[in-house]
Amino acid sequence: MRLTALALACVLGFVVVAPETYAPARYRAGTVPGLPAMVVGGGQVILELAIDRGGRVTAVTTLRTTPPFTDLVAGAVRDWQFVPAAGPAGAARGGERQPQTAVPSKVLVAAVFRPPAMNAPTLGEPGRDVAPASAESAFPLTTVMPPFPPSAAAGGVVLLEARVDRSGQVGETRVIQSAPPFDDAALATLKQWSFRPARVRGRPVSTVAYVLFGFPVPVGSAIKMLPDGRR
Repeated sequence: MRLTALALACVLGFVVVAPETYAPARYRAGTVPGLPAMVVGGGQVILELAIDRGGRVTAVTTLRTTPPFTDLVAGAVRDWQFVPAAGPAGAARGGERQPQTAVPSKVLVAAVFRPPAMNAPTLGEPGRDVAPASAESAFPLTTVMPPFPPSAAAGGVVLLEARVDRSGQVGETRVIQSAPPFDDAALATLKQWSFRPARVRGRPVSTVAYVLFGFPVPVGSAIKMLPDGRR
């Protein structure tokens, strides 16, 4: 007689465990950093935020630093507010899904600033890794620098949210804070990134990461600005 999976589990004394669900923390409010003045190079900053059950940032850990961008980005994200992550209140038993509750979590924020030179060597201090990411946040493995839109008349910073699936691929992306005409370039670039997936309780989970793209006006650009902001 063929036993079903459930019957076999009962015979062997196993408990069928329902898959645990996890909802990552999501950005609720906050400001983006501005573009620093008189910077001769570009760079990357990668931070990991610790978020408490109330959605507050309790710690900012620098994973990759490029002065002077690191202090600028870290200072901005310290005041961000989140909808807290939600996870099972306890271990699943008897195949029953446990109710979810707010849980502490980690959120990755990556910032990429274009160099102000279009076709010249990048100057300034190179970025360097200073700490490893925890398993709880997705970490970028492949990053791409966005192009500078030819229609842009000034600089800008775009904040995006990326859904990172269990395999580390970028799925749905959306603009959190817009800076036209840079949004399309930022979205297209983020689609080319890949991540090491996040893991919660030892299992890969779908999560979100936040990416800032900074677009300074290129040095030597033919763009001329009038006092009222028109070209």
